Amino acid sequence: MYKLIAAFAVAGLFATPALAAPQSGRTATVRHADLDLSSATGRATLDRRLASATEQVCGSYAGADQDEAMAIQRCRTAVARDVSRQLAVRLARR
Repeated sequence: MYKLIAAFAVAGLFATPALAAPQSGRTATVRHADLDLSSATGRATLDRRLASATEQVCGSYAGADQDEAMAIQRCRTAVARDVSRQLAVRLARR
């Protein structure tokens, strides 16, 4: 996930990337227009926003039992795929 987030941050191509959990219908929008993605601070801030949005969409491991933790992991994997897909679409438009 970190490599995906780093790639996402470096690309800087998303105006309002949305994260979605396919089966739950929950989504989150990650804004970055206010960030300087050429700086380490800006990329770190985007990483934190993406991590927070992913937790918002998928839930937290805190207090999760084994079945819930597996569902959270599946969701996070789906979110990572979704972000990767969005990145590919936007890169293709360049």
